[in-house]
Amino acid sequence: MTKVHCPLCASGTFSQKRLGLLNCVRCGLTVSPAIWQPHANELLEAEWFGEGYQPGTSCWVRWFEASNNRRTMRRLARAKIHGRRLLEVGVGSGTLLQAAREQGFEVTGCDLSRTICNRMKQLGIRVHCGRLEELQGEGQFDVVLMNHVLEHVHHPVALLRDVRRLLAPGGLMHICVPNVACWEARLRGWTSYEPYHLTYFIPATLKHAVRSSGLRLEQLFTHESFSGWFLAMLRSGLGVNRDDRIRPNLWTERASTGCARSALAEHAYRLAMVCAGGLLWPLRLWQASIGRGDEIVCIARKWPA
Repeated sequence: MTKVHCPLCASGTFSQKRLGLLNCVRCGLTVSPAIWQPHANELLEAEWFGEGYQPGTSCWVRWFEASNNRRTMRRLARAKIHGRRLLEVGVGSGTLLQAAREQGFEVTGCDLSRTICNRMKQLGIRVHCGRLEELQGEGQFDVVLMNHVLEHVHHPVALLRDVRRLLAPGGLMHICVPNVACWEARLRGWTSYEPYHLTYFIPATLKHAVRSSGLRLEQLFTHESFSGWFLAMLRSGLGVNRDDRIRPNLWTERASTGCARSALAEHAYRLAMVCAGGLLWPLRLWQASIGRGDEIVCIARKWPA
């Protein structure tokens, strides 16, 4: 039997966690057993985000993405940034890069998906199609954005060290990951229980990873999304969990009968989501303030040794 080690602290002792996940007894990092399969990251990315992948394009999805992008850009505006060269690792729909370009940043993307990279090139955005470690040079960027990427990789500290290499002295890193310590994670239908997620962080383990890479931590806090409780409860009620082979952003497009939902059904579903988020605002605010929000946000900086 192959010896397995924690990708964060190298411990070989794990306890069982829900849904077949494992928890490192020493540092508390939660991992999927798939993390020890050769090339699991590349294979899962190709399966889920490769040819044929289409990000959501409805007016609701565009509105949600625009809201998230504004939140990220406000965080950057409050930070001291020494230049305008920006790299996003894990491009997704590309709307964040477009928002940054509109605010005067010289933007570059990095993604494993050739489909996504080709889409970015069509928008006139420079993109590196491949692993971050293959991007040559040092000190190329003043800002690196890595939102919901670290949970996909085998070796999170190694990836963060590559971020540090590419950052200019004083450069800023903005990172977001799902928080497995959030209250929704107790439900089987929590939206971040996905087959393509290899690692699951809590604030302490993300802090450990960032500091191990040589970056200096400036801020670490949690954010509770307005849709977190609604989706977790809905998915739990429908029996959806990380073992289901349903593509991201598309699971809600199938009712239990397998029929595509109508435009009217989508509007009703999205309105219910927004209303639930508004009604739960006091809970969400408190939840985030005590470190139990469903997303961990970290801002770190590279300082000269």
